[in-house]
Amino acid sequence: MEFGIFNLLSRRLESQTINQIVEQAAETVKLADQAGFTTAWFPEHHYSNYSIAPSPLMMCAFCAPTTRRIKLGTAIVIGTLYQPARLLSEVAFVDGMTDGRLVLGFGSGYQPHEFKRFGIDLQHSPDITEEVLDIVEGGLTNDSFEYHGKHFDFPHTYMALRPVQPMPEVWIAGNNAQMQRRAARSGYPLIVSALVKDIDFVASLRETAERNWNDAGVDPANMRLATLRFAYVTDDHGDALEFGDSARFQYRLARNLRFRKEELEEGLLPEVPFEDEPTLEELVANNPIGDPETVAERIVEEVRRVGSFHMSLYMHVGSMPLEKSMRSIERFAAEVMPLVEKELGEPVTAAAAE
Repeated sequence: MEFGIFNLLSRRLESQTINQIVEQAAETVKLADQAGFTTAWFPEHHYSNYSIAPSPLMMCAFCAPTTRRIKLGTAIVIGTLYQPARLLSEVAFVDGMTDGRLVLGFGSGYQPHEFKRFGIDLQHSPDITEEVLDIVEGGLTNDSFEYHGKHFDFPHTYMALRPVQPMPEVWIAGNNAQMQRRAARSGYPLIVSALVKDIDFVASLRETAERNWNDAGVDPANMRLATLRFAYVTDDHGDALEFGDSARFQYRLARNLRFRKEELEEGLLPEVPFEDEPTLEELVANNPIGDPETVAERIVEEVRRVGSFHMSLYMHVGSMPLEKSMRSIERFAAEVMPLVEKELGEPVTAAAAE
């Protein structure tokens, strides 16, 4: 069992600056590195305060000098939004900057708001993303390479810039059926997001992914599935609800952007409630949020029901004070990880195994 930390880099308040948001994310990553988390994940989003991070590779490079063991991952590179010849070079370059700790999360995206501004039709994104991934795979694993596809033509080229690993680990993220089938065929781990939903919803995501793996001719028993969840450790229920409020903020903005309610008010998306959204109490109950025993119990239940081998955790969200998030991370490592390890009977991270 592995734990990762996910940094959305959202901007809830007009007073939050780019520098503050980035520095706070970097602080949580440094602490996660010391605490034994395996991976720090960074997103890619454009033109909204849902996330101010347009380049996960830049965040990986930024956090490389201040961390030692933790892997630095893109969650995700939206393949459609890149010129693959440039992406290929940047991936190799950042893998070198991280000394071989780069993890390349790939996906086709889901926000029409972003794609419209790039002049790209979202429905074509999976096909384009697969070709971009073809080029990245081929370019990183060969001394020379060429590619001739429907969307891209890459002439025969000698690869002067080589990654350290020599091929960064690739993960596929999202609920798109075509991309899940690509994960199956390539043997890549799959990341799915449950947002604020309960364990039954997470189990349904696995069932859907298993059908897509079967469609790809791959036994779902071979599936490596990771989940993305909110997590916060506290003995104070009011504190848990405060974190839940910041989690709900992220959920509302994600729903706004998915369903084309993307009108920004002075640069900030409105926090519009949805009819089917859980209450704050339900949101907290649906996620590993609460005292150490409760958090560990919910993680173990998800591992056993869903088969997650990796949980990527939102631990610093919205307008949550940094010092509270840092304390939660410390307690997660000191109190929750040992409980999970004891219950599952195995080390919960690679760092713990060492």
